[in-house]
Amino acid sequence: MATARGCEPLAKTVGEPQTGVVSQVGQSAVFVLIVMSMIDGCSRAGTPMRVAESFYEEMAAGNIEAAGKLSTPETAEMLPRIAAMHDIRMFEVIAKGGASDELIEGENALVTFEEGGGYATVPLVMLHGEWKVDFATMMKGAMPSSPVPQTL
Repeated sequence: MATARGCEPLAKTVGEPQTGVVSQVGQSAVFVLIVMSMIDGCSRAGTPMRVAESFYEEMAAGNIEAAGKLSTPETAEMLPRIAAMHDIRMFEVIAKGGASDELIEGENALVTFEEGGGYATVPLVMLHGEWKVDFATMMKGAMPSSPVPQTL
């Protein structure tokens, strides 16, 4: 009987069904492992860190529309201006280094990129059950709340 590399055959003869408590436990364990792997993979895909990394990967590739889908609507509107203001190499350096830290406080998160020669702190917010990059709120916080008086 053929076996996978490094594995012993599960049945002594081809077509011989496995029966008994041991095989039932084994089948149950395999099922649980598969389900746990699927849950773990899905949960990591939606973490603030993974969303921020995907955002920079899309910006580095020039995929503004795809980066917009990872962003709040307000941030998505800003992305063409952000892309025009920054050299694409900045996005590439940050994306290549990957995220180095993640801080989650309720429905807000900050992801820091410090590796690979790039530095960025990315704010995210939970929106309809998904983490979204939220540069727009950060930019509003940096802007004065009242108009700057103009003097002659």
